Amino acid sequence: MEILCGTDLVEIERFIRIIEKHESSFINKCFTEKEQEFCDSKPAVKAKAESYAARFAAKEACGKALGTGIMSKGIGLTDIEVLTDPKGAPFLALKGKAKEKADSLGVFSISVSLTHDGGMAAAYCTMLADRKDNQPG
Repeated sequence: MEILCGTDLVEIERFIRIIEKHESSFINKCFTEKEQEFCDSKPAVKAKAESYAARFAAKEACGKALGTGIMSKGIGLTDIEVLTDPKGAPFLALKGKAKEKADSLGVFSISVSLTHDGGMAAAYCTMLADRKDNQPG
């Protein structure tokens, strides 16, 4: 078994500007409909921006854990979806090339943690993998 991990840090102010300028093309490129529904359900611009920034950081952290980053090797931002369970805990749903990469690595468990404070949002992603070839990377 192998532990794969990634982390990322994002400035929340960037997402406040995106929301205030109504840059829907950026939002649509980066976030799925379910993610947008969750973030846009927040009552204030700052709360929306915190949710978007934390989810963006989670996508970056996931890409790092996969060893590919995002927007490379065919993995798009919407191939990594940050959802919440009924208790409000975040989890990742992978599809497309992100799922293919995770499957090729033998990933059988993914955990993600999101946080925001002091104008920054951060995420940490941990994956457990059982590589059949026992080769790193």
